[in-house]
Amino acid sequence: MYQNEYLKYTYHKYDRKMKLKPSGNTFTARFKSGKKSTFLKGISLLEIMDYERPEHPDTIILARVNNIILDLKQKIQDDCIIEWLTADSSEYKRSNQQTICLVLIRAVNELFPDKELLIDHSLGKGLYCELKNGIKLSRRKTRKIEKRMLELIAADDPIDSLNVRREKALDILEARHEKRAWLAGNELVSTLTLYRYGNTIDYLGYPLHINTRHLSDFNLEHWSPGFILNIPDDEEIHPCPPEIKQKKLFQVFHEYGRWEGIYGIETVANMNEAVQDKSVFDLIKIAEGLHEKKFAAISDQITRKRKSLRVILIAGPSSSGKTTFTKRLTIQLLVNGLNPHTISLDDYFLDRDKTPVDKDGKHQFESLEAIDVPRFNEDLIALLEGKTVQLPKYDFIEGKSVEGDTIQVGRNQPILIEGLHGLNEKLSSRIRQKNKLKIYVSALTQLNVTNHLRVPTSDVRLLRRMVRDAKFRNYTAHETIERWPEVRRGEEINIFPFQEEADIIFNTSLMYELAILRSVAVPLLESVKPGQSTYPEAQRLLQFLLCFLPISADCVPLNSMLREFIGKSSFHY
Repeated sequence: MYQNEYLKYTYHKYDRKMKLKPSGNTFTARFKSGKKSTFLKGISLLEIMDYERPEHPDTIILARVNNIILDLKQKIQDDCIIEWLTADSSEYKRSNQQTICLVLIRAVNELFPDKELLIDHSLGKGLYCELKNGIKLSRRKTRKIEKRMLELIAADDPIDSLNVRREKALDILEARHEKRAWLAGNELVSTLTLYRYGNTIDYLGYPLHINTRHLSDFNLEHWSPGFILNIPDDEEIHPCPPEIKQKKLFQVFHEYGRWEGIYGIETVANMNEAVQDKSVFDLIKIAEGLHEKKFAAISDQITRKRKSLRVILIAGPSSSGKTTFTKRLTIQLLVNGLNPHTISLDDYFLDRDKTPVDKDGKHQFESLEAIDVPRFNEDLIALLEGKTVQLPKYDFIEGKSVEGDTIQVGRNQPILIEGLHGLNEKLSSRIRQKNKLKIYVSALTQLNVTNHLRVPTSDVRLLRRMVRDAKFRNYTAHETIERWPEVRRGEEINIFPFQEEADIIFNTSLMYELAILRSVAVPLLESVKPGQSTYPEAQRLLQFLLCFLPISADCVPLNSMLREFIGKSSFHY
């Protein structure tokens, strides 16, 4: 059955029998299947799909057109290559999440029309949300929102994409209290794609489903003062994830959220206004000062317990700033009269021929089994007993463990261990709890683009890594983006499950850093070519980053966390 009777007549009958000829009113589409067809300009992807009849059309949710991701209601004007994307594609997760968010936004708009919803930050496999202005939601109201969402999904109302001229789009969003300055950094944008769902119109920053029939399961979990929108993860599309209890992580997010609220920097618009009125330079000093205060507090805690607290385990995901964290903590410990010794967990790698491999024969360097755990524990125990120990040194070129430095630590020398598995109790199981402190380091971004569009923490870390890789490792943005999914999988297995094991969580995020990264990362993202597989992701990151007004990297202090990525750090790397 054709979804469009016009197509049934015009294309199925006319084109197949009479062959629509190329003209000034037509374009040619090539498909991954190898087929090629001519269409009238202005036809939608949904209508093209009806004509082209791809396999399993009911599973198609988006399309890749000339390597750009589009929703199925977008109209095509020019020659193109079209690839249909299904729920099995990597693009499904983000589109699914943002479409569920649109359902949530509509449900809250209908139930609480005088309230403002804030989709704030990730927590576990879900998104923490709340009503703005300190309004607390009860369990009963949370269930009411979830019930309304389920009713809306069951109704299967259409979701329409609207390509709206910039000023008109900003007018629409301003009517729901979004400051126009959120787009001040990107003057080149002439139109925005908004989505209309019932009476709700919003900007979600990514192509959405055209209806709700392909949405995965979800649930709302009451988490005072708001709730968590739990969504499926990459591996299991349909079952909802188990209940999460990340109270420590939540506390850190909200501590920084309250602090940023004090200085009025909660969204991109606030940051752009600070750049425009030059107050951002004071904000830079304040943000860096807060970090310094946190380092001093951690150092004081270690110093107070220096007789028992001997091993400091520092762990965090990629590009969280672990190296600079360790160096700055070392300085504060030296100020307190302690003389720490730093050991890298990487030096305890097993020889490459003993490293575990996956089913494809690929070395699993991020697995705990890639570490010589018995020797690590033996060396630490010996050092704590005051013995002299010859540490290993890993030769990454040869893939072998060789002899390293011979050291002996005194009573005033805490041992700082930097490495991927620091939070995993299996790593340091032979070290008594009273002798060790676990610190989790990550960039827990609190800034939002709009009230309904958050800045994912993983995006900030990816941008940091991209800039560092280009500056210090000679990797292109394409190569960094291409490797990122594998990096994320390793984090999901080896780091994130142990976050709540940390005694201290340190947020390395700086509220001004995306304005800095905009000035150095945009050229890297623009270097990704349309024909490369990472082009859609590079464009997504580019469009989000261009919302920020840029700040020169010269404004960043030389000991800042950011210097680990943008260069010219006062620390030697």
